[in-house]
Amino acid sequence: MKTFRDIKVKRQLHAILQVLSNNNGPIGSERISEVLRLSGIELTDRAIRDYLILTDRMGWTENMGRKGRKITNRGREELETELVVDKVGFVSSKVEELAFRMDFDLTKKQGKIILNISYLKKELFFRYIKKICQVYEKNLGMGKLLTIVDEGQNLGSFHVPKNHVAIGTICSVSLNGIFLRHGIPMTSRFGSLVEIQQWTPRRFTQIINYDGTTIDPLEIFIRGRMTNVWSATKTGNGIVGVSFREIPSVSLNKAKELSTEVENCLLGGILAFGTPNQPLLDMSVPNGRTGILVLAGLNPIAVLTENGVEVVSKAMNCLFDYNSLIEYKDIEKLVKHFS
Repeated sequence: MKTFRDIKVKRQLHAILQVLSNNNGPIGSERISEVLRLSGIELTDRAIRDYLILTDRMGWTENMGRKGRKITNRGREELETELVVDKVGFVSSKVEELAFRMDFDLTKKQGKIILNISYLKKELFFRYIKKICQVYEKNLGMGKLLTIVDEGQNLGSFHVPKNHVAIGTICSVSLNGIFLRHGIPMTSRFGSLVEIQQWTPRRFTQIINYDGTTIDPLEIFIRGRMTNVWSATKTGNGIVGVSFREIPSVSLNKAKELSTEVENCLLGGILAFGTPNQPLLDMSVPNGRTGILVLAGLNPIAVLTENGVEVVSKAMNCLFDYNSLIEYKDIEKLVKHFS
């Protein structure tokens, strides 16, 4: 087989891992070949088997016998870091894709919404669980709902490692999906950090455009320990994660009505509506557009990092059933049953 320096080989390996990542269970080389062919990649079953032997050796896949292969957490990490030049604009595209695929019905209060997934050592989670809840209590997270999954179980396609806990927080892109379903196209321009003073947003301190990054901006800010969500939670003054969105100004009244319904479903997270055609926190918008500030779903997780806890987060990770989520107030009752 050719070396990894061959860009064609890299892209073929990446394509195979992507097929496995999109599948909930193990699949064989024949099925992988069929899926690749639909996307314009022609590889023989034999070539795919050779690649899979290599991915097994690298720890990116696990051989499940006759059932085929499944991707490992290490394989998913490889997907996120490999071929970075091919992924510029990936975040922006993923926002649009997930918003379109989301099927949550606001009236019936059922369907799937978008989750971020974070995981950390179990003992640290138990130590800081109250701080996570306080962020939700002060309305600095996205909504009031989340899910907690114990070691050895799956959250979406993510398998929780031993001695760890996974936390699924509502991704703010869920708001895009809800608005789109009601005829309001919402454009996500950038992820940012916003300074809060006396519970009021005052200014942007950091900005990363979605169409110019391969990593979700809030993941970058949290890893860099650039937030101060805990101070904002305790005093009303701090630095929190926010996404800047735009909507057509003609839909502003309808958007405000929808935001009330969203809050009633415990999915709210709009920090501020702008004024049509006017800057919001000095950020200009095109004529006919209105800016919106939406709180980041990873703000409760930022508190962990601010306290020195090692936590790994993946924004916009999966679609998840709304009725399987729990309110943050019930977290402590749930985790009493964890091993």
